[in-house]
Amino acid sequence: MKKNIRFLLFFLVFGLMLSWPIHALVTKLARPAEEQQLAELDEIAHRLWMAAQKGDLEQSQQQIQILAERFPHQKLPNTIRIESLNAVTQSILAARNNLNSKAINDQQLLWHATRVRVVVDALTHDHQPMWRGYYQSFSNQLQDLLKSAVERDYPHFREQFEENSRLYLVIRPAMTIHLPESELRKLDTAYDAISKEIRNSKIEWNHVRSQLRELYANTQSVFIGEDRSAIAYLIMQDSPVGMMISIMTAVIVTLGYVAWKKYKGQFRPIT
Repeated sequence: MKKNIRFLLFFLVFGLMLSWPIHALVTKLARPAEEQQLAELDEIAHRLWMAAQKGDLEQSQQQIQILAERFPHQKLPNTIRIESLNAVTQSILAARNNLNSKAINDQQLLWHATRVRVVVDALTHDHQPMWRGYYQSFSNQLQDLLKSAVERDYPHFREQFEENSRLYLVIRPAMTIHLPESELRKLDTAYDAISKEIRNSKIEWNHVRSQLRELYANTQSVFIGEDRSAIAYLIMQDSPVGMMISIMTAVIVTLGYVAWKKYKGQFRPIT
């Protein structure tokens, strides 16, 4: 019994060690040419983002130029709306034009690089795109805005609203790839209404709070959506983690069966 368990544990560890490189090799070989090219664009966008985080303008300019030259020739694996394609193109062009400006500062550099990074990522990641990772920051900002609106703290509200609007503009191009127009229109309408209201000489704070609550509700729907089982998600996705879980499940079931058979053999009643 112990010898069998040792053998099974050895094969379990050996299988887990092999699952990752085998998965990576099979995925790479099976990936269509356009997906490989898109993965390369994603890597370029990542290098752009990393350079911008370091404040390296020259390296950022090089990467955005490469991206701007390659993207028009990229064949997308999935069909997307013309609005989404335009959002990607405009994000890349705006970044290239602004990065070539002598007046750009580190904050603007990072803003443009982040927008390009997130929108290119959205083209390659349908299930867990980067823009969804901004949910917590987005939610905290909206809660802070609502608190300022209740207290009628105009200076703080104006500052926070501008910050939240900048974040929305960073991730909006990426959101167009995964969300229907109707969902984005709701968000745009709320932002426009609040922006117009705070420019009035006399602000209707009740109206601002109402728009913020609606914006918060729509944000929950956009970022979270339907609940999913984490384990089912990992197994269903073509990922090494799912493969590992499948192997472990199979081995545990086998060990349980062997132990049960051994138990039945040792404690079989004497007749």
